[in-house]
Amino acid sequence: MKMTNHYIRLREHFHLDAETLITLDELALILDCTHRNVVLILKRMTELKWLQWSPKRGRGNKSTLIFNTRTEDLILEIARDFVEKKDLQSALEYINRPSVPAISREQFNDWLYSYFGYRAELKDRKKFDILRFPLSQPFYTLDPAFINYASESHIVNQLFDSLVQQNALTQAIEPHLAHAWEVDDSRRNWTLFLRKGVLFHNGREMNAEDVKFSLHRLRSANTRSLYSWVHKQIESIHALDATTLQIELKEPNELFLHFLSTNRTAIVPNNYSGESAERFAKAPIGTGPFKLAKNEDSICVLEAFQQYFQGRAHLDLVEIWNIPDMYDQQHNKSLESFQIIHNFRLPDHAEEASWNHVQRGEICKFVTLNLLKHGPLQNAKLRQALCHTINRQEIIEDLANGDAIYPTEGFLDRAHADDARNTCSNKESLKAAGYNGEVLELCTIPQYESDAILLQKACKSVGIEINITLLPLEQFQGERRLQADFILFAIMLDKDAELRLVDLYKTMLLHVGTEMGGQMEQIIANIIQEEDKKNRTTQFIALERLLKETNAILFLYCKQLKTMYHPTVKGISLDSLGWVEFKNIWFRAPETPTAYSLQN
Repeated sequence: MKMTNHYIRLREHFHLDAETLITLDELALILDCTHRNVVLILKRMTELKWLQWSPKRGRGNKSTLIFNTRTEDLILEIARDFVEKKDLQSALEYINRPSVPAISREQFNDWLYSYFGYRAELKDRKKFDILRFPLSQPFYTLDPAFINYASESHIVNQLFDSLVQQNALTQAIEPHLAHAWEVDDSRRNWTLFLRKGVLFHNGREMNAEDVKFSLHRLRSANTRSLYSWVHKQIESIHALDATTLQIELKEPNELFLHFLSTNRTAIVPNNYSGESAERFAKAPIGTGPFKLAKNEDSICVLEAFQQYFQGRAHLDLVEIWNIPDMYDQQHNKSLESFQIIHNFRLPDHAEEASWNHVQRGEICKFVTLNLLKHGPLQNAKLRQALCHTINRQEIIEDLANGDAIYPTEGFLDRAHADDARNTCSNKESLKAAGYNGEVLELCTIPQYESDAILLQKACKSVGIEINITLLPLEQFQGERRLQADFILFAIMLDKDAELRLVDLYKTMLLHVGTEMGGQMEQIIANIIQEEDKKNRTTQFIALERLLKETNAILFLYCKQLKTMYHPTVKGISLDSLGWVEFKNIWFRAPETPTAYSLQN
């Protein structure tokens, strides 16, 4: 590599490919080394046929130097070599040198793009099935208790297991790490019976103390996390023996088993197997079908866990490469070579009919109105006029681009409304309702900035001025968002929809006021203690309607999530977010390069 750097320095000094006359003194100055080293360097470069060197004897005499290899070609070769050694960061540093022409960077990106996908490689005469794919967002944590992003959740699902699991089709709770469970007549005391012989990735057998530790740390966590309201309902946890656990709740919760099926409650080893919590978040140990082999800034490698209690995965390795602008670079390229595409639309010219489609869940975008902040939105008539003024259809048309995006009047209550608006009359109704041109604040996270800008545009068209505040998710989860007039967010409606909705409504209690908060709390309590799912749905819809009647929430749109996969991909099964489970997939020897795409 040092020799390569010397050559690049020479080429960057001499911009022409023509024959160059130069002395050893000049070369020693350029390369910052002795005469003797210059001679050795030039000899080695000549052997590599990078250049031609015709020395002239005598100090001060000019020798002839002719370059044979272009800098960009050499850099491209080095960058590829770095990638093969799993050092993407160094590869990108080399390829992004100012002297490298844009076309060379594009060639490298094309090569890198083709590097991903399924590969069958021989190592020590053994066949390895490897899946490589790029991901545009890094992993901030792989601790299941504190994940925030869909990509993190997907990887956690490969590394860990929960006590029970929910069937995505029937929605029934099924055994997993716990093979059976019981609940007493009070619906507060749950007893779980654990499988024997389940191993962690470090070879130790899982027991009830691990489960106790996993749940206890959720209950004692200081930071707010998803479903934290369930943690607070746990009164006590007792390990009766190595395979029996008893959990006492403060009050009945008919969603408790659903909670235990989420990856938030994935089982981790007692006391993190001696590691610190910070170290565990980067290099976790679970019981899942894959174990973590490597986790660095630019690459995460998962290796099949041979002793997995539900059978070994078909793949041997999964490599996830962090390339922040990968999809921007490839925006105009055909994606037909991809074999699995999650939440990503094929180009218009692609033959979608030849692909298999699976739809799992949807994401709903919405805005909640802060009824506690002193200002215009405390006026009920103004909230009503504002919610009926914003043209959501205009927002959807700007966003759609062929995706399945549609307006909605609720998460579960799907009555559609006519979004045709008369701008003049709505401006007048806003003024009549008491709006005097005040600038209102909209708060959201950076991932939803495009939605915020479109909403800002729609409001401006009817005379409402909005300033946008973007907060990192960690800050957004705190108190700062409660200083805004509007809070824009999204919710995933998947198999965990009931838990997610309760979580959302409990956070809304912070900014709806005492009177409405009391009504909401009563309905939420009824939902949690209702055994019948149909009755819970009825009460969820009643809660939605209460919020709509008081104009405390404005629904923007829903987007259907779709996974597409090529017929050569076998064993497709999806997790709670509709992402492909790595454990079950296998490939029929493809003849062309393939790739696996994950989008947030």
